[in-house]
Amino acid sequence: MSEADMDRAPAADGRRGTLGVGADGAWQIRFERRIGHPPQRVWDALADPAQRARWMPGVTLATSPDAPVRFDFGEEGGAEGRVVAADPPRSLEHTWQWPGEPAAVVRWEITPEGDGSLLVLLHRPLAAEPAVHYCTGWHAMLDGLEAHLDGVEPAEPDYADLHALYAAAIR
Repeated sequence: MSEADMDRAPAADGRRGTLGVGADGAWQIRFERRIGHPPQRVWDALADPAQRARWMPGVTLATSPDAPVRFDFGEEGGAEGRVVAADPPRSLEHTWQWPGEPAAVVRWEITPEGDGSLLVLLHRPLAAEPAVHYCTGWHAMLDGLEAHLDGVEPAEPDYADLHALYAAAIR
């Protein structure tokens, strides 16, 4: 995927993320989700442990600088990090360290858009191989966030289809 592609908004369905190489040569993932809820509601779903457990179980993520971050995926492993910056209800940035992979940063940006919000998730820099897996995971988590905010039970993700979708995007 070219740099120009990375700067474009994701697919028209508003759910797919983009992954590819940015201007600095590093792989990155970018999601833009238009969510029919105000920024404070989206922030609360991210920041409140009880709400977050409904759509992103196994995650410890405080919103104060230098707080620990942990993504526990059971047998698949986990990522750890620290909160770098928080500006409630607009942004949260934390490091991401998966064992054996280069250190990365995940940034959540929430801006008002009409009656709802635009959520942008950026995860970079990454190696190409895990980028497909991470993109698959973020897609499923963001689907869970939207379901939670809409008051419905998140559907079980079809990880195989999502992985195939994102693997095809980098060919």
